[in-house]
Formats: sequence, structure tokens, C-alpha cells
Amino acid sequence: MTGPLFAFVSAHRSHLVACAVAGLFLACVFRYWVNFDPNDKVAGHGQEMGRVAINVYEKGEFRDPYGALKTGPTAHLNPVYPSLLAAMMGLFGTQAAGIFAIKLMAVVAVASQVALFPLVSGRLGMGALNGFIAACIWIVAKPMLVYEWESSYAALLLVIIALIFRRYLDPDVRTVGPAWFLGALVGLLILILPTSALVLAVWLTWDVLHRDRRFIRARIVPLVVLPALIISPWLIRNYLVFHRLMLRDNLGLELGSANNDCAQFAVQLNTNSGCNIHPNEKVAEAQKILVMGEPQYNDMRKREAFEWIASHPARFMQLTGMRVVAFWFPTETWTFHHYTGRRKRERGLMYMMSLLSVGGVFILYRRDRVSCGLCIVCLTLFPIPYYITQFVFWHSYPVLWMIFLLGALPITALLNRSFPASLRFAASESR
Repeated sequence: MTGPLFAFVSAHRSHLVACAVAGLFLACVFRYWVNFDPNDKVAGHGQEMGRVAINVYEKGEFRDPYGALKTGPTAHLNPVYPSLLAAMMGLFGTQAAGIFAIKLMAVVAVASQVALFPLVSGRLGMGALNGFIAACIWIVAKPMLVYEWESSYAALLLVIIALIFRRYLDPDVRTVGPAWFLGALVGLLILILPTSALVLAVWLTWDVLHRDRRFIRARIVPLVVLPALIISPWLIRNYLVFHRLMLRDNLGLELGSANNDCAQFAVQLNTNSGCNIHPNEKVAEAQKILVMGEPQYNDMRKREAFEWIASHPARFMQLTGMRVVAFWFPTETWTFHHYTGRRKRERGLMYMMSLLSVGGVFILYRRDRVSCGLCIVCLTLFPIPYYITQFVFWHSYPVLWMIFLLGALPITALLNRSFPASLRFAASESR
């Protein structure tokens, strides 16, 4: 039986992968499906993101993100996702149809990301079967849908970038190929999620260090100049409005809200205790923005945060340590007893994948050191800003796909030992 099965898998591998991708997409859409609520509307969702998106839709301006007061023009958020939400409002309105379309768009983004797991897993040297197993665990876990924020879209872009970029790092690749497409995705991802910029910069530097000068010159424009051109209109807008070249000006606010005398490690705890010193919650903080201006207010909060950190190093290290744990093992309360039965399964499987991903790194190192390096760079650098600011469960979502792929590797390796040779062949798809 092994011979015929081996021949069948070999002959139909691409078709099997295509069927797996389509099946995972449909299963994920079914799992995340949202019902239409005729009484729902956009204004009831989104916090800062929703408020800015409504202002973009109604006034064509990025302004008034905070709940306490209207504070004027803002660079608190990046422009792409509010603009996308505003476009959806333009097509479907701001009532029930509009919010349903926004939720459904997020479902499609998550389903597309999960459907790509077999492809990106194969490209990263983990095998298509590993991606399929990781996707199945994701679908069972069902990490909460985050349609109010950009996390799902950032994750999808990062999956596609990794899928393309890993191929470029192969020593036998001597053509520029779709570098313009890759450069456009890099610029778009930085505009959506600036915390990804350091990861992307290290990845690109890695590529440059392994190329000759002639090849580098051919890549400079699509992979460096093009992303810079994509982000430049937003930089120019912020310079004209705030007289500063910046992508986003919320670091001081987030640092100050996370590091003060009454701060705890998570947004939920700070909000429940009344200690979330944020213009969403405190009118006095919003009034300071009106008087000082948003960039100057963030400068003040940054100075206050650094002064507090310098005078309370032990407490800062304790809070940071708790946020490190929460990033990898999400918990809003530190009790690890989650407030609904639905989330117990989600969190339990997420914890399992985080633990198994450590073993997955070692397995991948033996199989593909380049891919292992890419994963280590991403999972080391991306979380750093979130270790020093208030924990929110969706902060890890842009890299959660990588944790699931690595976490599935020990499971795949164990299954491979029990498989006949033909199925091991299918599991170890080459790039």
C-alpha cells in the first residue's frame, strides 16, 4: 500500500494543498461567522479607532479619538485602518449593515490568514501538514475576533510578507522578482502597525548582508524607497498639522498610563479600578490635550513615565515581567481563570501552543536555520513595546500565527514517527 499511496500523494500534492487551503478558509468563516443585528450600529464600537473612522467618513479628518472630549486633529492612530473602516461606512452606512460589513470583513481577514498556514508553513521549512495541524488547532481555539482594531489585517500582511520574503533569502534566488509587491506590502504594514517596522528592518538587513552590491542596487528602490514613499504622505500630513515628522505620537500616553503609582499590568484592571489615566477615561487628561496639543501632551506623559520608572525600578520590573507573561499566556486578571467558559478553551489552547513553540524553535533550527532565525527575530523584537505598556489581549495577534505554527511542530514531529513513509513525505513538503 505504501507505494501506491506514495505515488498518489506525490502526484496530487499541489491539489491536496489547494483543497486544504480552501477547506480551512471555509471552516474558519463558519467558525467565526457573525449574525446580522438590525439594532446594531457603528457608533457603538471601536473606541478610538471607531471614533476616528467616523470622523474620516463624515468630515474627511483624522481627529477626536478620545471618549472624554473632542480634542481635535490626531496622530494617535495610523491612517490605514480608520480609512478602511470609513470606506466600509461609505459603502454600507453607519447603521446595522455597516457594522455587519465591518465584522464580516474581519472574519474574511482571519480566515484568509488561517487558510495560508499550510503554504507559509511549507515555505518556512515546517511542512504543509504542520500548517494544516496549526490551522485546525486555531479553528478549535477560535481566538477572539478583533474587528475594532487592525490586528487581524496586520497578521495577514505579515503572513504574506513572510511567505514571499523567505523565498528571497534562498541563496539560489538571483532575481528581483515580485520585489515591488513585497515593498508595497512592507510600506502598508508599517502604516498599519508601526511596531512591525523593527522586525521588517532586521529582515531586510539580513537579506542585504547576504547579497552582492549589484543585486542590492536592484532591490533598493522596491524594498526601501517604495515603502518610504508609501508612508511619506502620512509623515507630511503630521508635519503640516503638528510640525513633527512622526508616524504615531501615542507612546508617551501609553507609557504613562502603564507606569504610575496605581497602575496594574492590564488595561482591564486599570479601568476597573479607575486608574486608567487616559483621555478616554479622564476629562482632565483630555483637557490637557486641548490646552497643550497632542504631541506636547505625549511628551509630558513620556517624561512623567521615565521619571516614575527611574524612581520605582522594582515595581516597573514587576509590571514588565507580568506583561511578558501575559503576552505569551494572555490573562486580563492574572488569575488565569477566564470570565466566560468560551474563553477557557481558547486560552488553554493558546497557552499550549506558546509552550510547545519553544520546542518548535529547536525542531525548526535543525530543519531550516534561516527560517528559524526569521521567527526568532520576529518573536523577540515585535513584543518589546507591549512589555512596557498596558496589556491588551489582541497585542499578540499579529504574530500569533507564528506561535501556532511553531507550537504545532512538536505535534507534527510526534505524528510523523507513527506515519508510514508516504505520509512523512507529504508532511515534509519542500519549499
